[in-house]
Amino acid sequence: ARSALSRAAPAGRRAAVRFSAVDARRDDELGPLHPTVQWLPPLGSEGPDEGSAEGSITLPIFPLGSVCYLPFTSHGLNIFEPRYRALYNDILFNGSRRFVVTMVDPLTGRLAKTGVVFYLDELKEVSEQTGDSVKFVCQHSVIGCVEIERVLNPQVWRTRETYLKARVRQRTEPCEPDAPPCPLETEVAAAMERVVALQAETNEMPRFTRGMLKALNVSRAPGGEALWRTVGLWHALQEQRVLSVQAQMQADISKRVVDHLKAKGKAIEGGQVRLEDLPPDVRADLARIQEGYRAQLEELAHAPYGEPFQLLLQADGHEERLALFLEMVNGEAERLARRASLQKLFDKS
Repeated sequence: ARSALSRAAPAGRRAAVRFSAVDARRDDELGPLHPTVQWLPPLGSEGPDEGSAEGSITLPIFPLGSVCYLPFTSHGLNIFEPRYRALYNDILFNGSRRFVVTMVDPLTGRLAKTGVVFYLDELKEVSEQTGDSVKFVCQHSVIGCVEIERVLNPQVWRTRETYLKARVRQRTEPCEPDAPPCPLETEVAAAMERVVALQAETNEMPRFTRGMLKALNVSRAPGGEALWRTVGLWHALQEQRVLSVQAQMQADISKRVVDHLKAKGKAIEGGQVRLEDLPPDVRADLARIQEGYRAQLEELAHAPYGEPFQLLLQADGHEERLALFLEMVNGEAERLARRASLQKLFDKS
């Protein structure tokens, strides 16, 4: 199997913020204890470099916005910026085919301390077909998780003259094949069962099927692969929910506009209608449609992205990651339970 780094490295440091299954069950005694995303210092504000620690190596960094990428997933990227064209040329030339992807705080621009390693599986040169607007179309596998110890050339983030490089240390999951199952595994499985049942009860779309539920696995495995693949399915479901709600809103908006044009005996010219060309009553209806979906979209805004999944990424081992994932699944079950209650209330009225 490919290692995330080019040579073996010790496990990453333990997280500064601790969160355990015990913590999760002591909310009633001590108040809720929740971790926060660990961010690097603002680029350029680092203190003196204390030198390289044993087991750390230097890799390129490719920050990709406020999205958190997960281990054991695959992703495509279109490369057009000159600095990232140079990155791909370099990793092909030196044979590493690896770089670090980390989340960026949308408010401060700081980089998350924990990132993942993208391995370049396939690269296609498409500059001729695209008029050089896109240089490479690339496919990658996420093969590991690293802790960023220090960005080595922070000044180039602002100038964009080249890509960032950082000293990183691989985070490894201990391989304990004889370890007993974690009690939280049973709790997560039960919570997933509840979510699937509530999805069916409320006719939630998209949703997990019973067949998919049987394939979900959160057991301890080398590298945490079983749990990460389940988290990946959960992540994909949340993404599809966002797209589904957005599509439904657009369909409702389009229907109102088309109904108005049909009533006036008009056709849509060029497949487009300018908002300012619509009468006030139609514009008001469109605003009401958007407002009706606003709460739903705000609730979903961070579901498939950002901090919840970044916390899973930086978690200190299998049990802590399970506790965080259980919180996510229980939160979804509570949302669906509220929806089921409302549906029953409206059915009676």
